[in-house]
Amino acid sequence: MIAVIADDLTGAAELGGIGLAYGLEVELSMSVNLQSKADLLVISTDARSVSEPEAVREMTEVSRALQELKPLLIYKKIDSVLRGHILAETRAQLTVLGLAKALLVPANPALGRTLVHGCYYVDGKPLHQTHFAHDPEFPVTDSDVLKRFKITTEPVFVRNPSDALPNRGVVFGNVEKWTDLQAWVERIDHQVLAGGGSGFFTAILDSRFPPKRKTVTPVAPGNTRLYVCGSAFKESVDWVKKAVHSGHFVQYMPKALLQPGTLDESSRTTWATEVATSLQQRKPVVMAIDPAWVENSSAVQLRTDLAKTVRDVLNRTHIDELIIEGGSTASAVLREIGITRLAPVEELATGVVRSKAIEKTELHVTVKPGSYRWPPELGLF
Repeated sequence: MIAVIADDLTGAAELGGIGLAYGLEVELSMSVNLQSKADLLVISTDARSVSEPEAVREMTEVSRALQELKPLLIYKKIDSVLRGHILAETRAQLTVLGLAKALLVPANPALGRTLVHGCYYVDGKPLHQTHFAHDPEFPVTDSDVLKRFKITTEPVFVRNPSDALPNRGVVFGNVEKWTDLQAWVERIDHQVLAGGGSGFFTAILDSRFPPKRKTVTPVAPGNTRLYVCGSAFKESVDWVKKAVHSGHFVQYMPKALLQPGTLDESSRTTWATEVATSLQQRKPVVMAIDPAWVENSSAVQLRTDLAKTVRDVLNRTHIDELIIEGGSTASAVLREIGITRLAPVEELATGVVRSKAIEKTELHVTVKPGSYRWPPELGLF
């Protein structure tokens, strides 16, 4: 068994989808299933969306529990652009696993994301000059990795694949091309906690398993589709606006739920009823948050209200497909509706994975990172 600990749900699903491409039996769970017989067990934590102490506690508990399964490899999936409580989590996991160093390789050249001389680039542009600079929870203010992580008690290094690794600490690996990822795979041993993005994980599986030839016919999404868009990325916001202008049914969160410190149950009930009514007419519905209204709102509270409304919608009507954009939003929604385990069945596009909900077998759940594109199978236009 290979085990993955991811810091959000979309990252977990992305690696689950990669596992499918290599013919692995994949289980995606919100906690460690000690009875799991999967080839690839992916644990989705919500570490990126909680406080640092909570993230450390969750990573510690999951890492300790996974040891009972004695996996061949534990991979730490982090955000590809290094958002989250990465160093604090890594220190805690090193302690639990009895290791002295971690090798984190977040960049993925296939997605235009590279780490060169310790500076992160997206399509050749320094990271802090991209839309990631405006992330509501982890805004990127510097593209230099060492400067971003300069306040830490853990030694932090940036190295090339051919460099000697330190005896202890956290190493971020420079990557410009696919062969760099392959070279980093050769540096993994039982004394290193390996982690990073989807590119590094793909290179690891590529070194161990032959890719599986795709023989499964893509499954058309069910008739009743609910899109839940919780991402603040400009591309996502623009996609929702395009849906509005194209005549699709888009329901923005009511303004009454966007006021700081308020709890307007009647507005949420009305919103849920309107969404459910439209779904009963077999119309795809998009639930979203208008960024023009959220200036003083808490991201956590918005996710909570959005998740509770989705729960209320499902209590009112049946849906075939729940399609969620944004890892934190996806995690909040699934926890609210009581889904803790998913069986990935199809990778629709890079990072976009469709799964069967194990607790609700009639429901399929697709999750998509906010910064990734919509696949044609799920597109509205």
